[in-house]
Amino acid sequence: MSTPWQRWGWPLVKLVLAAMLLAAVGWQFTRDLRKLNLDDLAWRPHWLALSALLYLVFLGSSCWYWRRLLRHFGADAPAHAVTRAYFVSQLGKYVPGKAWALLLRGGMVRGPRLRFGLAILTSFYEVMTTMAAGALVAAIAFAIEPPVVRGWEIAPVLLGVILLGVCGVPLLPTVFNRVAARLATKVSMAEAGPLPTIDFVTLLQGLAISACGWCVLGVSVWSGLAAVLSEPPPLDVSVGLRCLGAIGLAYVGGFLAVFMPAGVAAREIVLLELLAFAGPEAGPEAPIAAAVLLMRLAWTGAEILLAGALYPWRAAVAQET
Repeated sequence: MSTPWQRWGWPLVKLVLAAMLLAAVGWQFTRDLRKLNLDDLAWRPHWLALSALLYLVFLGSSCWYWRRLLRHFGADAPAHAVTRAYFVSQLGKYVPGKAWALLLRGGMVRGPRLRFGLAILTSFYEVMTTMAAGALVAAIAFAIEPPVVRGWEIAPVLLGVILLGVCGVPLLPTVFNRVAARLATKVSMAEAGPLPTIDFVTLLQGLAISACGWCVLGVSVWSGLAAVLSEPPPLDVSVGLRCLGAIGLAYVGGFLAVFMPAGVAAREIVLLELLAFAGPEAGPEAPIAAAVLLMRLAWTGAEILLAGALYPWRAAVAQET
């Protein structure tokens, strides 16, 4: 028999949380739109739509790896449940504190055969693997195609290596398995028996899958530039590496800015500097600044639309079965 909290308390909490997420996203949309001067842009909406689509493909690669992790730990969650939980939980990034997205994801995918603790543990490993891969590809891209930046005390390639160390150390099997073993003694994360351990093969698989996703996101950045710049740079190897390095460094740096919702401001500041090669010098009204802001709006809008489409999926599947 369900308790009053289960009937009314938890649904109310989820409703309030959803309202907070939508309010945070709406506030960010309004704030960014006020900075744009659309009259100065060469408007090509099809390129912006492609940028948003490629961004979802990037997220999909991480979602795929998360399901592989769940299966590695013996939790063969349905693909639709994993996909729904992953993409809906992305809206948690727009609330200060990165833990909200993980808590939402774990709460949505938990069930009789998947404990909440295990869902959180694998989500954390997936996120850190994605960030480590982003720092890795940024460092490689900048080593091949060094960017010209002004006033940076640390070279971008070195910064990428530093971010790789910050994100990569917790992923090492010797580190992660020890932490997971301690958590397993305090929180029930498996039905019975010890948890499987992470090995280097699993880590390398995650880095490879995520690196492919980052390459797609680099093309997404170029597509966003092509959407608004009057003379966008051609998509060749050099430009592709610059876009890849820029978004890798900016995204991971924004992620590590823990108290900034979805890396707001931190990501844009880095992108404005590293994408300056594509247009005139960055400024509040410059086309390159507008491109960066429009990309964020397009990506966020794509996240909201997909999350809204997937959220009722659980009820629809339940009715079919």
